[in-house]
Amino acid sequence: MQIDIMHPPKLFRYSENKWLERSLNFGEFRLRPASDYKEHENDLARHDDELVRISKSPASAVTITVKATGNHIRPIGDITYRSAVGTNYLTVCFSDRWDEQLFDEFPNTDACLVIHNVEEFSDRFHNAVKLKLPHWAGMDAPVVYGGKSEYGPVFSKPPQFVTQHEWRFAWRPGIRIEHVEPVIIGIGSIANIAEIREDPRHKLSTESKSII
Repeated sequence: MQIDIMHPPKLFRYSENKWLERSLNFGEFRLRPASDYKEHENDLARHDDELVRISKSPASAVTITVKATGNHIRPIGDITYRSAVGTNYLTVCFSDRWDEQLFDEFPNTDACLVIHNVEEFSDRFHNAVKLKLPHWAGMDAPVVYGGKSEYGPVFSKPPQFVTQHEWRFAWRPGIRIEHVEPVIIGIGSIANIAEIREDPRHKLSTESKSII
């Protein structure tokens, strides 16, 4: 099945400069198991259960029909939906916008990798993963916050993460698995289609100290 997705003009990856230098010069990226995110209890920007999604609808927006009689039932409280991915999977995350506040949201972040040619980057990334994980299915798409994504629960997240404006690359295995190790992918230098920008507030702070 072919899925056509309109990529954003640019992608942004907020992280530590030492890792982003490797991404820029070697095209090196670390695919993380989705189950890892649940363990980051002290990192509120990343702590999440990526294998199960919970969403709610107000009672006023829901009508329940009894199949046997055709009668309608109005719920008296919010309706909660639970969607399970069904398997562990691998992912790497970007944002689709420049936002200086994200330097604060992600701990230890001091730089941002800006990808200017998203189409080329996406093609090279997927081709490299396909060679290393030939039986896995991958795609990249925007994340939907507080609702259901047409691409499934992998691409939906709770509303508290909405400020991240995530664009997600994800790969699912051909069979259900519970445990998977991180995978390092190298796509070659992307210096011709990307650059690293430091936190501009850090630069201003350094300049102020030098003037004093």
